[in-house]
Amino acid sequence: MTSQAMYKHPIQLNVVPAVLCILSAVLTLLSLDIEVGSLNPTEIIDLATGSDTRSLLLTQGWVPRFLIALVAGAGLAIAGGLFQHTLKNPLASPSTLGLAGGAKLALTLVTLYVPGALVIGQDTIALLGALCVGFLVFALARRSGFSPLIVILTGMIIALYCGAVTTALAIIHHEWLKSLFIWGSGDLTQDGWYILEPLTVKVMVGAAIAVTLARPLEMLNLSDHQATVLGASPARLRLLCLLIGCWLTATIVAAVGIIGFVGLAGPAITRMLGIRRLRTKLMMSAVFGALLLCAADQGVQVLSGYIGTLVPAGALTGIMGGPLLIILIRQLRSDAQPPQNTIAVSTADPGHLRNHLLVLTGVFVVVTGAILIGRDVHGDWELQWNGALETVWPWRGPRILGAMAAGTMLAIAGTVLQRMTANPMASPESLGVSAGAAIGMIAVVFSMDAPAAWLQIAGATIGAFITLGAIFALTRKSGYAPERILIAGIAISALFDGFIAFLMAGGDPRATRLLAWSSGSTYGLGFDRATILASIAVASLPVLPAFARWLNLFPLGPVTTKSLGVDLSLSRGVMLLFASILTAAATLLVGPLSFAGLIAPHLAKLAGLRHALSHMIGAALIGAALMIAADWLGRMLFFPWEIPAGLMAAIIAGPIMVWLLLRIGRGAS
Repeated sequence: MTSQAMYKHPIQLNVVPAVLCILSAVLTLLSLDIEVGSLNPTEIIDLATGSDTRSLLLTQGWVPRFLIALVAGAGLAIAGGLFQHTLKNPLASPSTLGLAGGAKLALTLVTLYVPGALVIGQDTIALLGALCVGFLVFALARRSGFSPLIVILTGMIIALYCGAVTTALAIIHHEWLKSLFIWGSGDLTQDGWYILEPLTVKVMVGAAIAVTLARPLEMLNLSDHQATVLGASPARLRLLCLLIGCWLTATIVAAVGIIGFVGLAGPAITRMLGIRRLRTKLMMSAVFGALLLCAADQGVQVLSGYIGTLVPAGALTGIMGGPLLIILIRQLRSDAQPPQNTIAVSTADPGHLRNHLLVLTGVFVVVTGAILIGRDVHGDWELQWNGALETVWPWRGPRILGAMAAGTMLAIAGTVLQRMTANPMASPESLGVSAGAAIGMIAVVFSMDAPAAWLQIAGATIGAFITLGAIFALTRKSGYAPERILIAGIAISALFDGFIAFLMAGGDPRATRLLAWSSGSTYGLGFDRATILASIAVASLPVLPAFARWLNLFPLGPVTTKSLGVDLSLSRGVMLLFASILTAAATLLVGPLSFAGLIAPHLAKLAGLRHALSHMIGAALIGAALMIAADWLGRMLFFPWEIPAGLMAAIIAGPIMVWLLLRIGRGAS
């Protein structure tokens, strides 16, 4: 065991647990007053034993809902703690393995194409969908011995794939899937006790197993070699830990829908308080998760009582939990060692020229095909030359140019972030800058009637730079520590996700347009905006060689990197600013095409490009090709319907990534 792992951190007193308790208590009293019209203990006891309407509202509505929030919050936090422990990644959560995405996709497909199957119950269909995805992740990760890196990448890819397909169907069939937006945002509204009792039993069984097995699961803190020497099987321990987490996640999602952020926030709060022993960590995570979801659900009831509109509980967890994480960031210790699953350092890059030529050839083929192949007004495929190309070029050209530039910038930003933070789950979305831009755009769209495009861009610009300033302010004292950067970005992104879920559940038609934009739409690009985007992308390329040395050294750890003469605060700050500018520029003009920034660095690495400069250039080329292909397929496959480029990127890149992971097997871990 490393010295860091052996180190005993004292449990720090923090104001956040007290704030959670007080907030939960206050909101509980307010919602109880709204529900039954009284806070008199004697009257409430009488209502609990009565049979009138108010009594039924209390005993069959409010009480089971209150208890479900506690049980579901605790279960999600335990699942998140198990995933973070097993995968050795602070960004892991119940959504990491795609179980929630699988459940929602299953419900979406059944609702649209097999509605008669709904007679077996919405919860049953959701559970089957979640379990199918879990089985697929385990099947794909089995060859690697359930390596944390392979499990993370596989689950992340499948999650994004399921989410992309679901969102694409939602854009096309929005009117049929409105109810699923509420379920997909976490709905704790209950008609009685019939869900609470089985859910409590399942969660208690899973939690009991996790706490009982906490001691042997501590072995996962060791390296695989150390654990094997001591007689443990790391692969079996990981499988066991993941199975418990998947069971808890699947049962909760099936019962109450998708409630994000609780599974991430509960363990994060516990970790930031200095708790290190797994058994204690799981129990305290359960407490914080229960309090957070309880406070969010009581807040939902209070808000719904005042505005008269149903608000999903999951929408408020991010809105409330995000600020709590921001408060706790200052308590987070800087890592003394690089985290697990780092990108391997390589100064030798055999065959990099050949690999670059292959990638460049692929980009050329994709660009040529996107320019010359299309459909006529009747939907027939044709090779478009001369006159036909001249006719469509004013619309096709800007989209190709914009998609290429956006893919390039987001891929470079993603590569910088993944190497700087040594975290394979880091992406431009992790910065929170795209979320800030989206919030700024939301403010403009919902505060004005038919705002002009330049006003929307101005709002998004202000939101992006306010977010960037907040991230710099929150992480400056730590020398822009990678974990603090990621957690700050996630907290801000959670706020955005909460607002989106709230708006979508409300049924406002403007939210549908916002959904398309947030999915990476290139619909409104003209040559003027596309040229600006391309200019920024080209201007970023000469900067890359200056970052190569830093990015080659970062995976060695802060101590070694410092000893080699690198100023950590300066280098991290400069690269954070660089990645943020690229992310903001792409987001402002074509929306948050985050999948390109997440997947392109991994594809470049799997193609053999490991040296920092080669990695960035290869990722830029792959990102450009991916977004051009996605834009073209989104325009052509479902003609005359269009699917946003960001969604198509996930749909086409997901299977490719899974295939590559299957090929490399153990070698990729």
